[in-house]
Amino acid sequence: MRLDLLVMLVNLALSAAAQDLLPGLPGTPLKIPILMGMVVYYALNRPLVMAAVAGLWAGWLTDGAGCLPGACTSTFLLLLAMVLRLLKTMLMDGSFAGVIVAATASALLQALWQLSWTRLALPGETWRVVGDLALLLPSGAIAGVIAFGMGRFLDQCAGNVRPREEVHGPA
Repeated sequence: MRLDLLVMLVNLALSAAAQDLLPGLPGTPLKIPILMGMVVYYALNRPLVMAAVAGLWAGWLTDGAGCLPGACTSTFLLLLAMVLRLLKTMLMDGSFAGVIVAATASALLQALWQLSWTRLALPGETWRVVGDLALLLPSGAIAGVIAFGMGRFLDQCAGNVRPREEVHGPA
């Protein structure tokens, strides 16, 4: 029996805890978007239904922990999961490098999305927002690495996916 939803719940719970417990980026209220990284992992490595469920749940967790409006991040992450599924082959079919590229770009888009919803980007704070977004780019890559490693490890332990060597044969 596959444990897809149970493993997803564990992945999202661990990601939410890590995202909430880690300190924000220096001088900003932004945190490393680990939940977004988990959605990128699911969108590039798992079926569309799993990616959509991960997007909704991760969005609700992000909005709840960050005191954002109810559908802010869940809407974005659901759309992100669907778009990334369409771009899966272009992003090297869920490879490590593809996940990092997608997570980095997604972190920037998520920050812009959240800023537009909360209207934090006031004219006098433009340079602060630009600095925050510049700091967010490497944090997206970090989130992608964490999510890819944790998601792949737990999926393999549960038997949901096979290691790449078993799928493609020895190199």
